[in-house]
Amino acid sequence: MPTLNPVYRRLALLTQGGLDIYRNKTAMGMLRFRPADVVCVIDPKHAGQDLKQLTGVGNGIPIVSTVVEAINLGMQWLVIGVATPGGFLPDTLKPQVYEAIHNRIGVISGLHESVNGDPNLASLAARYAVELVNLRKVGEDENHIGVAAARRTKAFRVLTVGTDANIGKTTTALELERHLRARGYNARYVPTGQDGKLITGRGVCIDRVIANFASGAVERLIAHEARSADILVIEGQDSILSPPYSGVSLAILHGSCPDAMVLCHAPMRVEHRHRRAHPAARDLPPALRTHALAAPSRQGGGGEPQHHGHGPGGGARGARQRAARLRPADRGCGAGGDRRGHPPPRRCPARPCPCLRPPLRRPCR
Repeated sequence: MPTLNPVYRRLALLTQGGLDIYRNKTAMGMLRFRPADVVCVIDPKHAGQDLKQLTGVGNGIPIVSTVVEAINLGMQWLVIGVATPGGFLPDTLKPQVYEAIHNRIGVISGLHESVNGDPNLASLAARYAVELVNLRKVGEDENHIGVAAARRTKAFRVLTVGTDANIGKTTTALELERHLRARGYNARYVPTGQDGKLITGRGVCIDRVIANFASGAVERLIAHEARSADILVIEGQDSILSPPYSGVSLAILHGSCPDAMVLCHAPMRVEHRHRRAHPAARDLPPALRTHALAAPSRQGGGGEPQHHGHGPGGGARGARQRAARLRPADRGCGAGGDRRGHPPPRRCPARPCPCLRPPLRRPCR
């Protein structure tokens, strides 16, 4: 089942020199979406400078140079804010992590190299009774084989995809959920990676699930989150066009069976992240066709066929047409049945009203 983590407070974000959105994307996600829980950023290179001017986010949050300064500001957890190729903890950051443990400060990491797996860190943490949190830890019950069951959920599923890694899929998904909720829709963000788990306190890191079970883990996550939402905004990972990381991206695409996809693209990028010799996608139409062809068929689940591609009712135009028929959740059930040509329900005691389910597969009951 999806992992539930505490929503950690009083955080210090440990970054690595550059304070850019790519190298320190975990830190940038927290600064953008949970700034109230961030005490400071630890970055000796930029200590004392204005974080908002450097990054565009984190207004008023100080940058300090040492763990001791962060402790004096009231930090309770140290977050390793970097995202490195292969997920290894840089040697340059280890002294600060050791210092935090010496001062009985818990450490939160989303790297593939688990802080619990480092013998020196683990023994030091045990000595000082400090908790080491591994955001990528998955449950032992993640052994479900995907069968495209997500398409049978009633929620309208939107997946963020991209032409490369580190291109804005997480940010887009979170901003889209925020916008939909502001418009009155019953939308829910579905985290599939370590950054989303840290921000929301729930989700599954799909890239840590055994490959044969990865799409099944997404499927279970979708079924769980769809219980309390009419629209699911699913966080994509990496890219099916990226040589190093395409496997996890394809697993999320197949496990979520999206009704619509939002493609994130950086037009000025000329090479894939972490794969300098491989040119990045420059033209959008081939990337759009590739994702449309890779997506699982939407037919099935007891409803009418849903086409994809460039035919009637398919592709981006079809997704927009279906999405346009959704209405904000605060409209009630007054026009629920007649507007779609279905008989109005006898009564709608449930909240949210079942008439407001997206009209994708089955009529109102």
